[in-house]
Amino acid sequence: MIALVDDEKNVRMTIKTALKKEGFEICEFANGQEIYDALHKGLNPDLIVMDIMMPVLDGIGALRKFREEGIKTPVMFLTSRDEEFDKVLGLELGADDYLCKPFSMRELVARIHVILRRFSSFYSDSRNDTNDSEDKLHCDGLELNLASYTAAIDGSAIELTVTEFRLLEAFLKNQNVVLSREQLIQICYPEDTYLNDRAIDCHIKRLRKKLSVKKSFDEKISTVYGAGYKWG
Repeated sequence: MIALVDDEKNVRMTIKTALKKEGFEICEFANGQEIYDALHKGLNPDLIVMDIMMPVLDGIGALRKFREEGIKTPVMFLTSRDEEFDKVLGLELGADDYLCKPFSMRELVARIHVILRRFSSFYSDSRNDTNDSEDKLHCDGLELNLASYTAAIDGSAIELTVTEFRLLEAFLKNQNVVLSREQLIQICYPEDTYLNDRAIDCHIKRLRKKLSVKKSFDEKISTVYGAGYKWG
């Protein structure tokens, strides 16, 4: 089930129609307070797709309340291009992805599939039929499972957002290669190339913190000033 939160009814209707064609069950809400109340009444969606600018309780405020109360349901923000500060703040609070308006329904559906693969052990697609050994990356006790979008260090799982996972996958596939911020933006947000450097820096900061559970990973992601980032 996907919870769709947007104060514009016509936007909800358009997205709902597209997602229903993909077989998703949809529940609708007009603002952050409505979805917040629904979660406390027992609603348990697989994903929340939520606008930022809404009356009563906006998307940022709702996400902050979710995370403060330990609600870990993945959240994808729908934003306008001129809301850069709110987008970065949302990422810092723990949003899993965002998509800027206007966007294609195909891109929205693709990103939803990626997030659901990452968060639901019951979700599957054609990638499950691929060779298991080809779907894993390894480095000094770090294992990345590309089919299930899960990661572990020395056998202990680490929780990554979809964007953090994509970044880590890019680093492991390009060890000792400097990746520019522009390249990382293309990897994480292939259709949102107007994203600024600060958002990538934010993701890198969060990823470094999560990897620091192993001391030897403290400086695995190094900053190459004026060029970008490098693993190794």
